[in-house]
Amino acid sequence: MQLSQITPVEKLLNTKEIAFYHDILSRPLVAEITKAEVTHYRQKVIEQGIAIDTNELIHTIVLALKKQSSQRLQRVINATGIIVHTNLGRSPIPQTIWQEASETVCGYSNLEFNLNNGKRGNRMGMLSKILSTYFGGESNILVNNNAAAMHLILKTFAQGKEVIVSRGEQVQIGGGFRIPEILEESGAVLRDVGTTNITTLDDYLKAINENTAMVLVVHQSNYYIEGFSQRVDINLLAAKLPEHVMLVVDQGSGNQIAGIPGEPTVANYLKAGVDLVCLSGDKMVGGPQAGIILGKQQFIEPLSKHPMMRVFRPGKETYALLEKLLIHRLNHDCAANNRIETLITQPIEWHQERAQQIASIAPEKLPLVATKFLIGGGTTPRAQYDTWAIAILSDESPSSLIKRLRNHNPPIIGVVQQDQVLIYPITLFDEELTIVKEFLSELI
Repeated sequence: MQLSQITPVEKLLNTKEIAFYHDILSRPLVAEITKAEVTHYRQKVIEQGIAIDTNELIHTIVLALKKQSSQRLQRVINATGIIVHTNLGRSPIPQTIWQEASETVCGYSNLEFNLNNGKRGNRMGMLSKILSTYFGGESNILVNNNAAAMHLILKTFAQGKEVIVSRGEQVQIGGGFRIPEILEESGAVLRDVGTTNITTLDDYLKAINENTAMVLVVHQSNYYIEGFSQRVDINLLAAKLPEHVMLVVDQGSGNQIAGIPGEPTVANYLKAGVDLVCLSGDKMVGGPQAGIILGKQQFIEPLSKHPMMRVFRPGKETYALLEKLLIHRLNHDCAANNRIETLITQPIEWHQERAQQIASIAPEKLPLVATKFLIGGGTTPRAQYDTWAIAILSDESPSSLIKRLRNHNPPIIGVVQQDQVLIYPITLFDEELTIVKEFLSELI
């Protein structure tokens, strides 16, 4: 047995198969993985007495490198039928917006510099005016996500005080995030009222005492209650609360599209007289991850001065992207159209034609399936829209087939429903139709 016959790591790193991963993972990381695999292979040779096979060793190293590379942040093709997919980066940012913002963020900027007087400036800059114009509200502030927005509001106005929340709104969203826990973490005291399905105005009013800081209305995120249920009209609640009790809405989705079932717009809440509304910048707004807090100036100002604001404030990229996006939206520029609004208003014939573009390569193997698509992202659980998906008929098991889709470059993320793999063209970008079509052609 000649262990010295095992190809040295440095030489392995220069082989074509392994060197391919230098640009993907970095040479130092490739070297680290290669060394580990060589060590394992050497041990295997000693224990099993096998003959040294360099090709086998290279193959083993490449498999390890491929596994590592699948964990890097990369583009995927969303074929799930969920527009705002939490696991797939939520809302895509339009290329035009990204390119325009890059001119600001790739150099120096006036992020905290007032060009009019040459002194330190406000980080919000013109974005504050843009947010007020787009959503409404007297004033606003930006933090790094909506959970941070909720925490900052509670920390600022309700630490050691009671916050009234309907039992039907004590939700848990993805990743184990629970409203009661963030209340506890902020130092606020939860006072739950009503029942799971019914909360009345009297439930709120009877729970108020001298230690009540606010009534908190929470977006139900990824579920809804049907049948015998009741929620209080926000206009009535705003009108009836005592002056010392704030009304805060965790609107969550950032919806500004009228007419979506069970999904009031941000503007509607502000017009109702809510003191503060917080929402996500990367769901239905379609921008970067951010927590946007809008509302009355008297409440925004204490938030901006709270010590935790330093912890929660976003970076320059977030400010630049959101500002550019909303300017385009206010100008009704098609380069920044709300993708959700565009897709939910398409006629069913458009959906069918889109699916047939792909299925036409082999209609008998790729039958169309009438189904529903979702906005997703914990935004509109009640809203489902008609569409057509493509089923892949194959001798392979659904689990094997869905894995082959994921292993494609770029990965294609489909879904398994009723024991068959479905591709939803509704969530594909136009240029991705060809990629999916070519993959399915090879597969079939």
